[in-house]
Amino acid sequence: MLEEFDILKYIEGLTGFVFDKTVIERIARDRGVAEMTSYDELTQRDKDLLLADLLYTAYCSPNMMASHTNQHGSYSKTYGAQTINRDELYQIFMGIYRKYGEEEILEGIQGKVGWIDEGKFF
Repeated sequence: MLEEFDILKYIEGLTGFVFDKTVIERIARDRGVAEMTSYDELTQRDKDLLLADLLYTAYCSPNMMASHTNQHGSYSKTYGAQTINRDELYQIFMGIYRKYGEEEILEGIQGKVGWIDEGKFF
């Protein structure tokens, strides 16, 4: 028997990456699904964009995520370090964002580095 639906647990299960709980909560709030109490409330668009947001977060992280241990009393669960293949992540999340017309996220990851004219901001 399945336990009661928990949107945060659902989001955590979308990838094999381990994210801090605050990241999961932020994504749920940003996508407007934080208060959902039923799996049936999620649309395919919601599911796809939640996955894209997680992959984008991993893409913006260091190339390697450190190992992680959850411990409470005598219970302990350890996750090993995770290496990120940025090219694959990029292709997946960009395909999803394009599918749903959310290209504005592209503006922040064009991969260009340059000097800014500080005078423009004052």
